[in-house]
Amino acid sequence: MSVTVPGVITSASDVYTPERIAAFKASGQWRGQLIVDFLDRHRRQRPDRTAVVDENGRITWAALADRVDRLAAAFVDAGLRPGEFVAVQMPNRIEFVEIYLAIQRAGLRALTMMSIYREHDVAYMLRTTGARAYIVPDTHRRFDFVAMAQRLRSQAPDLRTVIVLGEAGEGMVPYERFLAERAPAPGAFAHLRPDPDQVSKVSFTSGTTGLPKGVVHTHNTDLSPPTMIAGALGLGPETPIWMPSPIAHATGLLFGVYDSLLCGAKLVLQDQWDPQRALEMISRERATFTVSATPFIGDLVEQDNLSSYDLSSFRYFVSGGARVAPALVERARSELGCLLLRVFGQSEAPLHTLNFPDDPWEKVTGRDGRPFDGIDVTIVDPSDRTTPVPVGEVGEYSTAGPHVFLGYYGSPEATVEARDESGRYYSGDLCTVDEDGYVLYVDRMKDIVNRGGVKISALEVENLLAAHPLVQAAAVVAVPDQRLGERACAFVVTRGGAELTLAQISAFLDEMGVTRQKWPERLEVIETLPATPTGKIQKNVLRQRLTADSASSGRV
Repeated sequence: MSVTVPGVITSASDVYTPERIAAFKASGQWRGQLIVDFLDRHRRQRPDRTAVVDENGRITWAALADRVDRLAAAFVDAGLRPGEFVAVQMPNRIEFVEIYLAIQRAGLRALTMMSIYREHDVAYMLRTTGARAYIVPDTHRRFDFVAMAQRLRSQAPDLRTVIVLGEAGEGMVPYERFLAERAPAPGAFAHLRPDPDQVSKVSFTSGTTGLPKGVVHTHNTDLSPPTMIAGALGLGPETPIWMPSPIAHATGLLFGVYDSLLCGAKLVLQDQWDPQRALEMISRERATFTVSATPFIGDLVEQDNLSSYDLSSFRYFVSGGARVAPALVERARSELGCLLLRVFGQSEAPLHTLNFPDDPWEKVTGRDGRPFDGIDVTIVDPSDRTTPVPVGEVGEYSTAGPHVFLGYYGSPEATVEARDESGRYYSGDLCTVDEDGYVLYVDRMKDIVNRGGVKISALEVENLLAAHPLVQAAAVVAVPDQRLGERACAFVVTRGGAELTLAQISAFLDEMGVTRQKWPERLEVIETLPATPTGKIQKNVLRQRLTADSASSGRV
């Protein structure tokens, strides 16, 4: 029996057979719980313990649960109905946690968006999901979210309600005023409780087609990765979690917010990256664990005053999203006293492999981990996606298990390309696996720039650049970068040989409302783009040119 993937996925039954769903449940890999169930447990068992700390304050489990209930009641009073989307674009703050949990409490679906996204991307995400409400701060990092929200009203026809943390604009609702005055009675939301097989959230990731893709997860698939990592690392109520990664992204949400709720552990949120601030928070809050991007741990080991901080509680820095050098693993152990454990995953399947604490040191330093029990990892021949390659040979990474997404929201064609009807996901990454089952990431098949774990579609940026009046043709490729792994370089052919600067390109993309991280950080104006006889741009030639230029100039 096969299942045809619909354009709009609402439940696991849309893409899995009943037998497959039953197998996940029988094995315990799908828990049949909601993340708010754990909130209720902690309200009963540890009401006065700190639940979340951010740059502005802290909140207990009892107070958090009270605000979640009041906000869920406010969603219902505002006319939001089960299954509708609430878009939340907030930084790492306590309010994000209570908003996300209230969405789940009220039987709604979350559209999570990182605060770096700007009008071009946000409008597309709101339209694609038909989001009915949108929650933002008034300003963040000197950006005016209220002004953007006003402009988005005309671009997202389903959007009814805009809620603002801070000073709201005309026709918008201040966050604290939106909250219901009193918490509803126990059991008030029982009739709204979703089935754990239903969609819980959609988050967008860059696509090779040039359009972002909405990754669909259910309550069951979302709970699987944080459960696995909590078990592997022994997380519990006495292991505070420090999270500098955006909690609107899969990494910060699942291994920060979800693991905190699963374990009853204090969640310590850092909003804006600053290594000295990070060391202060780890030391003060006795943090033990994080999952975050490689540049963060690279910055920490470079600080020259590490002895000024008590880092004795900090045990595990799990790193993914960009390459991890073996030397960095060694430095983390010697200078921070923690294990730097490499991990491999994507938004579509957030946790495939991990270097476990008791793994041989040569594996910890040289590999990207081994699969968890219940997760199948197979390196296949990219030409047919069925034939496993021999041990040690390079092929496409594929995985199946309880952690795999259901598909891309509103995009059945992209879903069929990424996962087959059995639920196996093909990541588009080239990897090898050794005789002991440890995976090593080699390269990507997709045309993506991996900027410190933020995936940027080269095609999307090229299409944006093509709209510039002075650009005749453009090609975007990755430039190796010592800190972030990669940055984007734009090769541009100008119309009539006109002069064009990087500042002009940046100003143009800024005016279009393009997320800043997508702006090229290097510009090369050339006479013509190298191409094959069929007209395909030879990006390998452009990359070679960058390599040669870097070698001659001493740049990295």
